[in-house]
This record gives sequence, C-alpha cells and structure tokens, in this order.
Amino acid sequence: MPNSIPNSWMPNADMSRIHLHWTAGGHKANSTDIKSYHILVEADGKLVRGIHSIAANAPGASGPRASHTKNANTGAIGVSLCCMRQARERPFNPGPSPMTEPQWKQGLAVLAQLADRYDILVTPTTILSHAEVEPNLNIAQNNKWDIVRLAFDDRFQGPRGVGDQMRAQVATLTGGGAAPAGTGGDDEDFIPNDTKLPRFRVVDVSPSRLNFRRSPGGEKVGSLPERTVVERIGVFGEWWQVRTRLGFVGFVHSGFLRPV
Repeated sequence: MPNSIPNSWMPNADMSRIHLHWTAGGHKANSTDIKSYHILVEADGKLVRGIHSIAANAPGASGPRASHTKNANTGAIGVSLCCMRQARERPFNPGPSPMTEPQWKQGLAVLAQLADRYDILVTPTTILSHAEVEPNLNIAQNNKWDIVRLAFDDRFQGPRGVGDQMRAQVATLTGGGAAPAGTGGDDEDFIPNDTKLPRFRVVDVSPSRLNFRRSPGGEKVGSLPERTVVERIGVFGEWWQVRTRLGFVGFVHSGFLRPV
C-alpha cells in the first residue's frame, strides 16, 4: 500500500498546480534533490521531504523556495521520482536507475493526496508532468522529457500519452480531484486529438443531462449536455473514464455515448 504524506509536510498554502518530475539521478534522494523538490519518491516508494516548505512556493511568499520548474514555480508543488540517471530519450534507454513501478504508483498516490489537500482539480493544466509544462502552460522549458516514457510499460508514450494516463489514475485515487464538467461542444471546439484517444458524443439525454461522476457510479460532480464530445481514457465495466474539452476528468455511463 502506498505511503501517506505526513500532515506536517502539507502546510496551509494557496497552491494551484502540481508538477511531476524525475530527478535524472539515482534511486535515492541526494542533497541537490531535496533542495529542488517538495516531495521525493525513492525507488522502493519511500517518501523524502524537501528542505523547502510547500508554502514557500505560494503566491506572495518570500525567501528560498523549491525551484523545480523554470519560470513556473509560483503556486506549484514539485514532486519528483528518484530515477533515470544517464537515461536517453531516443533511442529510449532508462539507464542504470530506471523508474520502478512501485515508485510510479507511489508518485500517483502522492499527487492524489496533494490534490485533495490543496483542492486542485485533475486537469492537464493543474496536474502535469514537467514535459507537459511547455505545451500545456505555454512556458518554455529546456528540452525536459520527464515524463514521456515509463521504463516498465511501453503502452504510454509522449507528454500527453503519459500525462493522460497519470491523470486518469490520479482521478481514481482522489476524493475531490475530478472537476465539474464544462459545457462540452462540437468537434470543432474540442482539444486537438494528438493522443488518438477514441471520441464519443453524449446522446439520448435530452432534455436532461448526463451525470459526470467522481468515480464509477460514485458522487455526481457535474453534468454533460446532449452532443458533448469527450475522449475515453479508461473502461471500468459499464462506466467509462472520460475527459471533456476543458480537460476535466470524470466517469460517465457508457450507455449514453456514441462514437464520433
């Protein structure tokens, strides 16, 4: 079972994003790592606290803070997996300290706990990897590719492919991360389909709306009107995990969706 973040590590602060990184180092946190990130996850899932408080990165805070993302540290919590020393993107080689599956799962649990603690919604602009900062936030980075590959799973690749999988799993773990749905829209209004995820349109709900839920069959957190287009992220029996054009992730009943 994943370890929980101690409450003392999560002070009151106005935080709006969480960035997931890897250290590009070994499987244990070193002195540079603890200066750069708020929370680190070692290869066996052990959590290590950075020397800078999460509150130090809040808007208006003064003094030293964790500088984990170029020009994007204010309001952002930095979480990093200790791994990928001497890794190479192309051709892919995870190096002598590859990311481990227990480490990845622990990292997702950390993201979910932080999302609940700081009331951060699960969207591509609020919970994202370092590799997604430039495309999702339009803040230039220096060729950061963490995280575009999982050393233990080749099914998900690229910033959006890994990022969507990350958010899909975080949304199932969080008690408050799935955001209320937006108004939807036709295909022309939808986000670019760069991940090739299957798209579906909401049908047969007029004049009512399709419930958008936090978990399969769980709490209602919003609704989707007729003709809303969504992307399917995962399948949990008759319940599908989907993403709206505004980036909100939640669950809907598959009986009201038809392929676009």
